Amino acid sequence: MGDPSGGRGPALTIGSAVRAGRPASSRPPRRYESARPAAVARALFVAAPARRVTGGAVALAVLAAAAAVTVGLLRQPGPGALDTVWAEDGSVFLTQAVWKGPWSALLTSYAGYYHAVPRLVAAVAAAVPPGAAAAVLAVSAALCTALLALLVYVASAGHFASRLSRVLVSAGLVVVPVAQDEVLNSIANFHWYGLYALFWVLLWSPRPRAGKAVAVTTVLLVATSDILVAVFVPLALFRALRRTGTGRRDRLGIILASALAVGLAAQIAGLASGSSSRALAPDPVRAAVGYVLRAVPAPLVGQRWLGHDVDAAWVFLAGLAWLVVVAALLAALRGLTRPAWALAGAAAVHSAVLYALPVLLSGVPAPRYAVAPAMLVVTALVALLQPVSAGLAVVRPSRVTPLHVLAALLAVVALVNVRVDNPRAHGPRWDVELDQARAACILGAPAEIPVAPVESPPWIAQLPCGTLR
Repeated sequence: MGDPSGGRGPALTIGSAVRAGRPASSRPPRRYESARPAAVARALFVAAPARRVTGGAVALAVLAAAAAVTVGLLRQPGPGALDTVWAEDGSVFLTQAVWKGPWSALLTSYAGYYHAVPRLVAAVAAAVPPGAAAAVLAVSAALCTALLALLVYVASAGHFASRLSRVLVSAGLVVVPVAQDEVLNSIANFHWYGLYALFWVLLWSPRPRAGKAVAVTTVLLVATSDILVAVFVPLALFRALRRTGTGRRDRLGIILASALAVGLAAQIAGLASGSSSRALAPDPVRAAVGYVLRAVPAPLVGQRWLGHDVDAAWVFLAGLAWLVVVAALLAALRGLTRPAWALAGAAAVHSAVLYALPVLLSGVPAPRYAVAPAMLVVTALVALLQPVSAGLAVVRPSRVTPLHVLAALLAVVALVNVRVDNPRAHGPRWDVELDQARAACILGAPAEIPVAPVESPPWIAQLPCGTLR
């Protein structure tokens, strides 16, 4: 069976407590973990608990995924996700999948890197009648997000014994309260969710072969969809080079690191070949300030309350968010919780680097850059606020712990930000624009279909007139 203490020492049962001459509930929490590399590795790469996959569990997973897809689609106000197409989804991925064909489009770099998952989804959308393309793109994007959330829930079981903790670190993928302007139901922004899931997959040690296959496939798909996976190279190498408790190499870790290397090599090859490029404007100050004011407050305050412009109110709310972080640290240091220091530290470091790198390179603190870092902030907080009873055989669910307070805060922020006005809510509607494109084709004009957001110059999806007819 897996270590119920999440790799931070043996669990204390009632029997062992009695033999030790003290009641089961009197065990003092461990405040610190060893900083030695071997100890950190043991704390990070915990074997997943052995659980038998039952028909009920599979049915529950299917229902959870369906619910997540539904929530994701309903979050989009206005005409809705099924009748609108976002920017690159239509103008780049769908257009190129139709004109170039799926295989050629898959090997086409855009904005400096390859996008394997968006290209594969666009190939499916290009194969259906044009009227259904918008729905296919939106449902596929929501489904990818739901599956990643389910994957994180499963992968985090080795670190968190409680369902509440696993829900907190996984549900954020579905109800992330930041960057709704861009990432909702958009295949072009799949990688921001994928980067967060990649962190958990690199920590995951599944026992069944099916789980290992899922882990390797996920790493490969995410790595071939975003060059920012370079952030996780040290973590992957740390796992690949370590030795397990039996003195053997971590074979799965080596395979995961190899899959990451393959994907990253493909991304670097795309840059080296000059098939696409990206303008760079390094700005370390914006990267640091953006992390303090945007990435950390994002999951604890949300887009609706923060707004769009960094003003006095934004700074005040950001200060409140940092007070929550400080309170979590104090609770952990004072022994009020049973913190998983290695996990919290790894999540915090990757959160900061994952936000800083794109901002540092582009000089623009785009809201979407905070998506994965914000969810890693939640992971760090959950790791710090593990209940003292988390490693005990007897758990008192009625007791309110700091983790419950954090869960209540995140739930309120998620509910407030379920549906937030965004440019996609103002259209244009896909079905209306298709009708106008068909009329233009009759007159001999090219079939140009405007997609959201409405701005100048416009985002245009181009489809052959023969396809529209």
